[in-house]
Amino acid sequence: MPKRTTLTFTSEDAPQQQGAAEQLYVYYCKYTGKHAFTIDTDINKLPRRRTDGARIVDTGAHSIKLYTTPGGSKLIRSPLIYILGDAVVTYVNQAVIHGDKVLVPPCIRHHKASGGTEVRLEIEDRVHRPALVKITADHVRIHITSNIAADTTQPEILQMMGKALNARLTNLQLMKGQRSRSRYLIVDHMTPEEVFEKLQASVGRINTQTEQEKKITGRS
Repeated sequence: MPKRTTLTFTSEDAPQQQGAAEQLYVYYCKYTGKHAFTIDTDINKLPRRRTDGARIVDTGAHSIKLYTTPGGSKLIRSPLIYILGDAVVTYVNQAVIHGDKVLVPPCIRHHKASGGTEVRLEIEDRVHRPALVKITADHVRIHITSNIAADTTQPEILQMMGKALNARLTNLQLMKGQRSRSRYLIVDHMTPEEVFEKLQASVGRINTQTEQEKKITGRS
């Protein structure tokens, strides 16, 4: 038998990783907005499978942490993972979040021109009650009572978002999006992390606050 040698490495022996946090990429499901996986490389640089163009992740060469649930199919054991290119969206994780911090979805990002934060909104109009509905990777979905084409739309959106962010209206700007039901909200003097935390805390709460205010106004 050939002679075997066992080598033991500790953290002190490992090479120092410079800028490791900047090398992680966070991917979200394009359709649900849920965190799908975190990987140490940009998947756009990975090779493709010829049959369907899926990206090939060699787990022997790359570190990947999956947050998905198996679909029940029987899979052959393999060191390779295949990712369909249009199934996920990503942003480079510039502040990999540890502890009690959060991962900011791509729809909330730094706005270079103002130095503040840009929020991509998706609007459903002529709804009975205004509400901040949900946050996905692609947009923050809101309900408004106004017709999307009415002059009252912008003041209603700004008032709702100002309340959710606890921000002055003078620090908010609303810009048209690529579609009639999309808008871009520019928030001054707030980071994307701060905006996300406040919006996340306000999901489903704006509706309740508005109804309570109506009751108080009616009583007075």
